[in-house]
This record gives sequence, C-alpha cells and structure tokens, in this order.
Amino acid sequence: HCHRELFHAQWEILLDDEFLEAWRHGIVVRCCDGVERRFYPRIFTYSADYPEKVLLASIRNLGKCPCPRCTIPMSRVHNLGMTRDTNERETLARIDDCVRQHKIKIARTHIYESGLGVHSDAVEGLLKDQSLVPTLNAFSHKLGSLGFNLFCMLVVDLMHEFELGVWKALFIHLIRILSAAKVGDVLVSELDRRYRMVPTFGGGTIRKFDSNTSEMKRMAARDFEDMLQCAIPVFDALLPDPHNKHVMTLLFTCAHWHALAKLRMHTDETLVLLDTVTERLRRHLRHFQQKTCAAFSTQELKREAERRQRRDLK
Repeated sequence: HCHRELFHAQWEILLDDEFLEAWRHGIVVRCCDGVERRFYPRIFTYSADYPEKVLLASIRNLGKCPCPRCTIPMSRVHNLGMTRDTNERETLARIDDCVRQHKIKIARTHIYESGLGVHSDAVEGLLKDQSLVPTLNAFSHKLGSLGFNLFCMLVVDLMHEFELGVWKALFIHLIRILSAAKVGDVLVSELDRRYRMVPTFGGGTIRKFDSNTSEMKRMAARDFEDMLQCAIPVFDALLPDPHNKHVMTLLFTCAHWHALAKLRMHTDETLVLLDTVTERLRRHLRHFQQKTCAAFSTQELKREAERRQRRDLK
C-alpha cells in the first residue's frame, strides 16, 4: 500500500498546475519554420510491464480481475481468442467513472478516518470485486475531470508480455518435455547443437546463439525473439508424431502472431488477420496442453530447482 501511495504521490508532483494549464489551453511554441503554433500535451500510451501496469491502474497484482484494461475475472482468462472473450473486453472495459472514484474515496475514509486496516472487511467489500486498491490514482485525480480515462493509456507490451512472457514460458516447457522424452538430456543437447548451427542473418536481425540456448543464461528479449524466429527447424523431429506435428503447428502460429503484432503499421486487413491468428493461437495452445503436455511426465529443470532452493534458503 505504501509503495502505491509513494508512486502516485510522485505523479501528483509531475502533473502540476502548469501541466494542467497546458493540457486545457495548450502552449504556444515557435516552430523551426518561424511560425508560432499552439500544442496540447496528451498522454496517448504508457508502455510498462505488468507489475508497473498494476501500479498505474491501481489494481491488485494477479487479483480476481487481473487485467489493467478490463474486469474479466481470472476464471475466464483462458477464453483468449473466443468471440465471447473479444466481446467481454469491450463490455467489461475498465472506466475511471464516478462510481469507481467514490468507492476509492469511501475506502480511504475507512482507513484514514475510521482507523480500519487496508485489508479489513469494510475495505475489501468495496474493492475486492474489481481488484481495486485504496490508492488515490494521480492520473484519475488530476486528469479525470478533463475526460481522461487512465485505463486507455495502458497498451500491450510485447517485450514483457509475449517475448519474455508467453513465448519464454512455452520454450521452458518445451525444454521440460524434451528432458522427459529421453533420458540423459539427449534431445536438449541436440536442440542446443541445432541452435548453434543457425547462421547469422542481416545486420543483427539474427545473432549467433550461445553454446547452450536451453540454459537461457544472460538472455535479453531480442534473444528470445531470435529463438522464436528460428524455432521451427530447431525443434523439428525431436519429438515423435503426432506430438511433433502439434509442436510445429504451435511454433508456426506463435511466430505468425508475433510477426503480425509487431507490425509498425496496421491496416483493416492486418487487424482482421491478427484477430484470426489470435483465435488460432488459443486453439493450438489448448490442444498442446491437452494432448502433448498430458503425454509427458515433466519435472522442473535443474536451473529451476536451484533457483527454488536458493529462494527457500532466504
């Protein structure tokens, strides 16, 4: 709670009266062509990873409604790509309205005037249903009256949410499956050998892979992006059919979705295609979980076990 309060107290200082005056009435700037023009500062997007989005949106970390942009409950998150999920993202979109602001105000009154705890029943009864927290959001407090909806500025962060999120988690589990498929990490060693054989491409587009890609040591997001782009020939035929076919289809769909999502410019056609591939990705991920994952008795990797042991010692 104190961390959230400190974060928004800093933004309260940044969003000062001078900034609000410029937001309302603009600022006159002499441009390089000698003409004076009036500019209006606006916050269109705020790129952040999930923990920072939680702070910005003033919601609970992985709470009942974990998304910073909508109130879809955790129990329905798995519906990714379904028509119902697409509709709910619009109908259940978070709005910084007077109802939300009033709940926060009452919750803070319970805490700071009545002396109740942050997690008391009175506070939880107001906020838990939508995973809200009793923090006065600086963007809501300063800009809400000017028609600004803070939840609309929180955009998808592909680096953290896909390259270091979905794809990394999928890659790690594929390593677990390869370890379980044959004793002695033979398949994992073959995977590393194949990655080492991948030639570089372009001026840094595909870099040389490290000796043991499966260990994922000192890797940045760009390395995981390269691994995804080269994954299909590397994983091909490491597992027997039909699992090999399932993995190949899933890897292609992941690469296809990633390429579409990272386009610098979209058209109506590419947006429709992205929706189609998103639904396809959901279908293949679920099939992978139900068929391939269920066929192998996987265990945590050596590096995961070592990390867990270090964490338990603290």
